[in-house]
Amino acid sequence: MKKIECACNFLMDKDAQGYIDLSDLDLTSCHFKGDVISKVSFLSSNLQHVTFECKEIGDCNFTTAIVDNVIFRCRRLHNVIFIKASGECVDFSKNILDTVDFSQSQLTQSNFREYRIRNSNFDNCYLYASHFTRAEFLSAKEISFIKSNMTAVMFDHVRISTGNFKDCITEQLELTIDYSDIFGNEDLDGYINNIIKMIDTLPDNAMILKSVLAVKLVMQLKILNIVNKNFIENMKKTFSHCPYIKDPIIRSYIHSGEDNKFDDFMRQHRFSKVDFDTQQMIHFINRFNMNKGLIDKNNNFFIQLIDQALRSTDDMIKANAWYLYKEWIRSDDVSPIFIETEEKLRTFNTNKLTRNDNIFILFSSVDDGPVMVVSSQRLHDMLNPTKDTNWNSTYIYKSRHEMLPVNLTQETLFSSKSQDKHALFPIFTASWRAHRIMNKGV
Repeated sequence: MKKIECACNFLMDKDAQGYIDLSDLDLTSCHFKGDVISKVSFLSSNLQHVTFECKEIGDCNFTTAIVDNVIFRCRRLHNVIFIKASGECVDFSKNILDTVDFSQSQLTQSNFREYRIRNSNFDNCYLYASHFTRAEFLSAKEISFIKSNMTAVMFDHVRISTGNFKDCITEQLELTIDYSDIFGNEDLDGYINNIIKMIDTLPDNAMILKSVLAVKLVMQLKILNIVNKNFIENMKKTFSHCPYIKDPIIRSYIHSGEDNKFDDFMRQHRFSKVDFDTQQMIHFINRFNMNKGLIDKNNNFFIQLIDQALRSTDDMIKANAWYLYKEWIRSDDVSPIFIETEEKLRTFNTNKLTRNDNIFILFSSVDDGPVMVVSSQRLHDMLNPTKDTNWNSTYIYKSRHEMLPVNLTQETLFSSKSQDKHALFPIFTASWRAHRIMNKGV
């Protein structure tokens, strides 16, 4: 690397022709000043403590340059490349970044405050503790942060409607959105739909952040009394599953007036065989997710819903049912621990729940009541009675004192009161996608 011994001032005429090559140089503490700095290559140069003072930087290349403490006092950076550039405390504040490629760069603790950005790329960046406070993402094109490390990055009151945060590291990431673009927006549908899409690109380990952003969006729309069927339908598709649907504010906005339908339907079918259609599965799973206390009051309904949902051809329904199922059996209300007795029962630990279990355990709805253990096929038969179903088959259950056989009928399984001393078996636990395990189960 060639070394320039002392700091210099470079006066660059805006009409200069050609491409100026300043690559692979030590330009520490230099001051680049002019009207327009254009067509300059700083490839692999050392630019520590350099200041750029001009109206515009255009068509310049900073690939693999060292940019520690560089200050860009410019109005606009246009068509500039920072691929694999590295440095900390770089100051881009109050600039317009138009078609700037930061991909694979390392710009830690850098300052992007109040900058405005169009058509730029931050894929695979390391942006630790950088600040984007009150930045404006003005591009109709998606601003991409795919696979970037955004640990402790501050996106505070940013104007952003398009973005992709897929596969990012988001630990301690703070993101709040300025919704001033709602007012007078001629394409409100597109604006809201883009924000919904952007929120959902955040990784699953940022569930709290995703939920908070969704709630704030819904609250903003509710405050302004904005209800539009087009974006509401899109919002339902995205926010009708976890983690979003668990929040009552979101539920009441996208499923307004549907809770009464749920309650009425459950009362009518509490102790009867039910065949759910797709919309009912979606809605009822969401309702149970919102209020798991309803499971105790509607056990037969819950069993059949989960049974049918986990056999649905709709992957989203299956995923939401599986999520609800795991959440429920891992709750404090359900704590099954069994010991092996004549190879009929075995230790069951909910913390190690997998889809490969083949034993299903039905719990009594009364305190300290009996528990029934069945195979996946038996449970399927019980929940899907046909003319050929033998409801008098012997099942094994565990009472408080001993192992006893009992003949179950649809009435004794699903009715509100048992005819003998044994309680009902309305709540089941264990994994669903069964692979047979020899000599286990019933």
